[in-house]
Amino acid sequence: MERIAAAGNIEPPIYHLLLEKGYKLELKNHRVIARKDNLEIIANSAVELAGIILLRESKGENWKVSDEKIHEYLSFFENLK
Repeated sequence: MERIAAAGNIEPPIYHLLLEKGYKLELKNHRVIARKDNLEIIANSAVELAGIILLRESKGENWKVSDEKIHEYLSFFENLK
């Protein structure tokens, strides 16, 4: 089994992957901004940025989910508290 964890050593590969995918990256007000075509994505880190970009590339403009799916999500992560 291969294991990859969220740690500092994954951010440089993510940064370069996003550049290879054609995103222009910028730091502004302690946020990371990625732009490509007519799309601007803002996050707190390269890891967050990659997740948002994956969501947008996979789902397109219809990335939002129903209230039922939001409830499922909240129930799943409720045990982390």
